[in-house]
Amino acid sequence: MKNFDIQLDEEYAQKLAYIQQEADQDTVEAIKSSIELRYQQLQQQKTDPLAKLKQSKFIGCFKGETDLAANSEASRPLAKTIIPIMEN
Repeated sequence: MKNFDIQLDEEYAQKLAYIQQEADQDTVEAIKSSIELRYQQLQQQKTDPLAKLKQSKFIGCFKGETDLAANSEASRPLAKTIIPIMEN
């Protein structure tokens, strides 16, 4: 077993105390369960590409014209004429 000497600022000390109270755990149990949770998250990311993508800051992509944003206003009249045709 390894011993660790850590110092927590007030914010993290309060968070640890909250976890201990809500989970009815002592300090060692609270830290172990937090480590285990993070470990499982990292392992899942490693094996699950979708989970890794969901946790990234990636928003999305699509294929389209490079000036789509610049020409979006110009495309609206065309879209208004196409949509009613497709609804019939």
